[in-house]
Amino acid sequence: MIRKVLASIFIISLIALLAGNAEAAKKKKTFDDLCLDILETIQSFYPVRSTEMGIHAYDHRLADYSSSSVKNMIKKLKRHEKQLYRYKSAGLSDHDRINYLLIKSNVDIALLDLERIKWHKKSPQLYVDEATNGIYFLMLSKHAPLSEKIVPLLSRMRATPGLFTKARRNITKPPPVYIEAALESLESGIQFYREIAAELMNKLPDRANEILEASTQASEAMNSFSTYLSKLTPGPEIGFSIGKDNFDYKLSHEYFLTFDADSLLRIGEKLLAEAQEAYRDYETYVETNNQSSRDSVFVPAVFTKNDVLNYYNWETKQERIFLEQDDFVTIPEEIAPVTVIETPPFLRTMISGIAYQPAGPFDSVQHGYFYVRPIPDDLDRRQLEARFRYVHRRGFKGSVVHEAFPGHHLQLQIAGMNDDPVRKWQFNIMMIEGWALYCEEMAYKAGLYGDEDPAQWLGILGGIRFRAARIVADVKLHTGQFTYDECVDWMIRALDITSDSGKEFIRKEVLRYTFSPTYQMSYLMGKREIMALRLAAEQRDGDLFSLKAFHDSLLVEGSIPPTLMWDIMGLNRN
Repeated sequence: MIRKVLASIFIISLIALLAGNAEAAKKKKTFDDLCLDILETIQSFYPVRSTEMGIHAYDHRLADYSSSSVKNMIKKLKRHEKQLYRYKSAGLSDHDRINYLLIKSNVDIALLDLERIKWHKKSPQLYVDEATNGIYFLMLSKHAPLSEKIVPLLSRMRATPGLFTKARRNITKPPPVYIEAALESLESGIQFYREIAAELMNKLPDRANEILEASTQASEAMNSFSTYLSKLTPGPEIGFSIGKDNFDYKLSHEYFLTFDADSLLRIGEKLLAEAQEAYRDYETYVETNNQSSRDSVFVPAVFTKNDVLNYYNWETKQERIFLEQDDFVTIPEEIAPVTVIETPPFLRTMISGIAYQPAGPFDSVQHGYFYVRPIPDDLDRRQLEARFRYVHRRGFKGSVVHEAFPGHHLQLQIAGMNDDPVRKWQFNIMMIEGWALYCEEMAYKAGLYGDEDPAQWLGILGGIRFRAARIVADVKLHTGQFTYDECVDWMIRALDITSDSGKEFIRKEVLRYTFSPTYQMSYLMGKREIMALRLAAEQRDGDLFSLKAFHDSLLVEGSIPPTLMWDIMGLNRN
């Protein structure tokens, strides 16, 4: 009797266990499917962003910011919000619990952009970027031959007049600085379309008439929009500000930070004061010890633009070799190449310095591009000597560290190798820029510049000071405490800038800040979060701590907010 009862209990338990496992599998499958549905909703609404990320299902379209389209998208996002809610306490695996936070963040921020901030009603630049990037990212991608890409290229060119028709309906009283920026971008965008059309017609002569007609109509639409903007009555000077509530929402829902804009401002001001002191003290040390003097360098009679670009590309390879030898981080063999090129003309109004364009993580063919300031075709003697001395002392090292190895290119390549589509889609700036800034200091301490390079260390301290000032600028611009001009004047004073070129750089920088709330704070705040994680890992692991293992475990999770790494790494904040 006892055996029969035990057998019955065993069978019942086994059935319950199997049923439980089946239910768990069903739940996981449902959650995964929901994640894919949400990604598809977001990707289809932002087709140009999808192209950039290597998703080519929507290459034939531009974003539709008509009232009906935006309302429909908001409705879809809110439905996804309700669908996600049932998984809030669903006993997901550790991995899926992080994915839940990530995908919910994607929904939250999309809703914030469309329903509360309403960028499509305040930023003319949004439409200019859509028209130019829609073509540029297709041209950049290597996923298909040009003979195939010409179909979506033509589709997007033909969609451009409709895009700007909707822009005129939506944009009524943008802030003055937005009008100024868009007018400049439209001028370079029209030139970009002409150059692309000429290139396409040369490579595909059998489709020359189609290309000319479509590109001409697109250029005329941009020109018409430029005329519209130039006659438009501007709105308030601080109309670019998203307001404290929205800024706080981004801090919490995009970066998972536990403080608000007021607290962030206090942190930024404290960090700036500390960075100012460290920079000025070390600047005095360098000047006192004549550390900035240089030996004479023989300058050849001929040194060309191509020589400079060749050096830039050579330097990226040297930094990779250094990292491999130093055991700083694991570099997968399949890391894609990165090529240094001049910033494309249509991006020059928005990119004042250097920048990196990653390969789309979903793209079948990977290739990164590192943008540098345009180099004159013919260098006069003064320019030749300055460029040659820069190359002689390998002045490009610091830029490579941030943009290529071990910075953006390496980090984003590793992130793109994650098989999980949710992780692969993430592009959290606090991780991306925080890691790159962290690498600047770490590479110096690892010996990239030798035992000591006072000028380089002063540059790194200057970079920290600059990023601290950005935190203050970021908060004050987007909580209505700074106008554009007030922010420019404040940064020029705070950073002791006296040259005309330096002041122009700041003007372009602050212009970019007005379009990207919370982006600027992400550099130094992201670096601080990574350093806090490393310190906690060192304290936990003691003598067993491995810097390389720490870096590897950080990067493999993808471009996710570093604040989520505490749970993933099993670390406790002190």
